[in-house]
Amino acid sequence: MRLLKPSYKIQVIIRLVLILSLGFAMVILIAETQYWMVAGWLGLLILLLIFELIRFHERSRNVLREFLVSVKQEDFSTLSTIDETDEELQEAYKMILDKFRYLRIQKETHYHYLQRVIEHVDTALICLDHNLDIQLINKSAKDLLQVPDIKDLRSLEKIDKDLANLIREIGMGQREIIRLVRHGKILNLSVRATTFTLENDKYKIVSLHDIKTELEEQEVESWQKLVRVLTHEIMNSTIPITNMVGLARDFLTDDEGNPKEIPGLDKEEIDDLVESLSTAENRSKGLVKFIQTTKDLARIPEPTISEIRVDELFNRIKGFFKNDLKQLKIDLKVSLSKSDLAINADLEMIEQVLINLIKNAIEALKDTSKPGIEISAEQYNPGGVIIRIRDNGPGIPEENLDKIFIPFFSTKAKGSGIGLSLSRQIMKLHRGRINVETKPGVGTTFILEF
Repeated sequence: MRLLKPSYKIQVIIRLVLILSLGFAMVILIAETQYWMVAGWLGLLILLLIFELIRFHERSRNVLREFLVSVKQEDFSTLSTIDETDEELQEAYKMILDKFRYLRIQKETHYHYLQRVIEHVDTALICLDHNLDIQLINKSAKDLLQVPDIKDLRSLEKIDKDLANLIREIGMGQREIIRLVRHGKILNLSVRATTFTLENDKYKIVSLHDIKTELEEQEVESWQKLVRVLTHEIMNSTIPITNMVGLARDFLTDDEGNPKEIPGLDKEEIDDLVESLSTAENRSKGLVKFIQTTKDLARIPEPTISEIRVDELFNRIKGFFKNDLKQLKIDLKVSLSKSDLAINADLEMIEQVLINLIKNAIEALKDTSKPGIEISAEQYNPGGVIIRIRDNGPGIPEENLDKIFIPFFSTKAKGSGIGLSLSRQIMKLHRGRINVETKPGVGTTFILEF
């Protein structure tokens, strides 16, 4: 059975009683007897007891000091002298230490929980301290900016100086929009900031959100409205002109199409007049046909959805371009991450999208020494499929990158500029997306996300 030590107060009282008793005895011996030598030894013993009392008190103070330092440093592994104190004080210390350990574990648990939540939110977040050092950057921000990790704004300036300056200067509650290009991909970022103070230190949280999809939807809606107005007005003017030109040409020709004789005009003049009317009629018909085609931008029918095997879709596309690829000596590669990949889509519409993209790729490869096109498909989540059309052409210039989906914009001499805009609208009707990544001198990749 372990004997309990007396409490600190009792130990102090015992020492004081001993000192006082010995002091009283020493005075008696000096005053009433001749035993001065004994009185001297008693005085020496009293000094030793006083020294031991001071040492006992200092030892207790050192335990308390060590305890307080450990609490401050949150390190409870160095309290080696607690066992030398009394049981009550030891229990009190242990209770406090257990409470601090519990609070520290709770703090670390909450910190890791918050970190896990921040890492899994879709919004890109960057947290900076008052020195503008980056204290936290979540996975969404790293994926959006395509960086492994950054520690401060100086590192971010190497990625994009304008973005770094905006993050540095943006104030609480402000919202700014910035455009940047990362690895041949356009990002239209909405940047917001909020500030807060924690333990007298100021922090700034900056959120980055790619609003490219929202801007594209507004752009498509604006173009559709414009196309509807333009096609309506042009058709109202072009069709009567075409009809009147046709009537005038019919009036000047017989049933076999030969020019009639007209008083006052020689044969050459009549031929020129008939030829001019025929040219005007053909150009008017061409304009009407173009307007009819342009109307497709504003009135794409709803897709008829069915399950489509991706390998069968690729085989159909390969068959469609077989002769062109052979004639132009273009190497076409097809790869699938799984043989049974399937998408839910309108077959004719998605075929048209792939045809548009491969035609563009063929056009881009006309001056490439070893032209090649690769079509690939992979599953990126349980319900999603990504199709990529990659070429090794010259790439798209950065100044044209944000224009290629605008209707009627084309860098080709005979291009209408409708194909990519139409493809984007088809993907939108399928609740999917079309993106582009390009690198000058390396090639271009169009990405279809279903």
